[in-house]
Amino acid sequence: MRRRHRLAQRIAGALLIGLAAALPAWAEGARAAHGLIIKLRDNPDGTPASAAQMKKVLAAAGLSVHERGVGKRSRHLDFGRMLPADEAGRIVHRLAKLSEVEWVVPNERERRLNAPTDPLYPATFSSSGQWWMFQAGGSNRNDLEERRRGVPDLLGAWQASTGTSGPVVAVLDTGITPHADLGSGVLTGRDFVSTVEYANDGDGWDADASDPGDWVSQADRDGSPSLFGDCEVDDSSWHGTTIIGMLAAETGNGRGVAGINWSARVLPVRVAGKCGAEVADIVVGMRWAAGLQVFDHGGRPLPLNPNPARVLNISFGGSAACNAAYQDVIDELSRLGVVVVAAAGNQNGAVSRPANCRGVIGVAALNRDGFKASYSNFGAALAIATVGGDPRLVGNWGLEVGDDGLLTLGNDGVRSVGNSIYVRQAGTSFAAPVVAGVAGLMLGVNPSLTAAQIIDGLQRSARPHVVSPTIAECSEQNPGRCICTTATCGVGILDAVAALQYAADPMSYVSTARLPEVIDNPEVDAAVALGADRPSNIAEPPAAVPAGGGGAGALGWPWLLALALAVGTLSCRRERSRGPARAT
Repeated sequence: MRRRHRLAQRIAGALLIGLAAALPAWAEGARAAHGLIIKLRDNPDGTPASAAQMKKVLAAAGLSVHERGVGKRSRHLDFGRMLPADEAGRIVHRLAKLSEVEWVVPNERERRLNAPTDPLYPATFSSSGQWWMFQAGGSNRNDLEERRRGVPDLLGAWQASTGTSGPVVAVLDTGITPHADLGSGVLTGRDFVSTVEYANDGDGWDADASDPGDWVSQADRDGSPSLFGDCEVDDSSWHGTTIIGMLAAETGNGRGVAGINWSARVLPVRVAGKCGAEVADIVVGMRWAAGLQVFDHGGRPLPLNPNPARVLNISFGGSAACNAAYQDVIDELSRLGVVVVAAAGNQNGAVSRPANCRGVIGVAALNRDGFKASYSNFGAALAIATVGGDPRLVGNWGLEVGDDGLLTLGNDGVRSVGNSIYVRQAGTSFAAPVVAGVAGLMLGVNPSLTAAQIIDGLQRSARPHVVSPTIAECSEQNPGRCICTTATCGVGILDAVAALQYAADPMSYVSTARLPEVIDNPEVDAAVALGADRPSNIAEPPAAVPAGGGGAGALGWPWLLALALAVGTLSCRRERSRGPARAT
């Protein structure tokens, strides 16, 4: 308890300056008010303030209004007319300065939330729904299922804009499969998988972005070890379909789930097949997606993309430093106003490329309560963090603090394309499209945003990373579930509401100083009591490992990941580590 008290003191001291600049909670999105609601402080003997004291307070503020009871000790001040938002704010400020006033707020009219009607969107008795799209919030007093301090608050953003059909978001991935919950928002893409054996569709480049499956069999490995020897034996992932579903599932159609942009236009660009994606194919796919001219293997120009994308989502990567091929095309696209969003990777270690390239929006994955998901990579190269799902069967803490993943689209085919289904997924692969989707919403609000403004807006509007008196910060010694900082997971937590406020008027946007949420609850206490969520990434001499520590004799995370695969269709699926560039 002493340690928690000292940490709380340090946090409070560090944030006093920010608090002084913070706006009142009601100031963001303030509306006209039908009067005010006020509560006076109790008297020193504990008795409530009297009617005479209320009249004295109102007189001191220069107000003559009709009042009536509202709560047990609160009163409604009726001015006989609607107060414009700015006038209500001035009167609130005037009253709040009086020592007798405990609190005062505008009596605003609440509107019905602009929420999806899709049947799998809401939480029910048997399902948590698309909780990653719900309103951000919750406190340590709430049950785990009601704490969503790591989500971007898409529900709040939809009150300002549900998206438009203007901006195009390209998904460079495994392609796309048919799904009953996808419609006309999916544009005609292309296939840039050049190695025929990896393409799995009988040819190389073509005009069909369909995903034939990226499964790898033992027969592949045995028959062609030079091509498949370092590839994992696995079923088809339908990775691209899942990401496209997050962005563009038809919303309000009475079926399935909702998408981030209700009027989305998404461009599938197939760059990955069996064993992953080759860097050359990714680079060419990036240029074509952005509307640039590319040439086939015979030097002939391909037809230009008629729907150039402003946002590119890449959920594949390699465990190496950014190379010149990536950086050159990223710089080229940035000059055209195109932003690249990339997943950090899932090895709970160094950031994958191209997320570690200059000018890329690299994304770390958080769990629903706002701290780093067990698997997510971390490092200074990242730009921002958002929810990515955090499987309960991964890491030592999963059963205490994990979640059930992000609900979106999938396919039940083991190798070839099967039936369209809905699945729960987890990984930085699925955190990245949340950011890409919000970038698309920003462009819907303001199509003239530059690439630099999109990045600036996402970062300046981010909420601060959560803090905790018990969970340690992320480091090579503590790479599992941990507390993010600006040095490990980007500037903060994606805030879709504030990002759209920035997009509407970048020149006048002022970042609001906000306190970080403090994570301190029984579930975290139980998790911390188990020891580290994951072993250190730095090998230590055996003598330095306490008896029974270091994971000896415990279920290792690869075993737990394998076990997670058996949870079922709506379980969190382990993401794959494959080939030259792997799904992240």
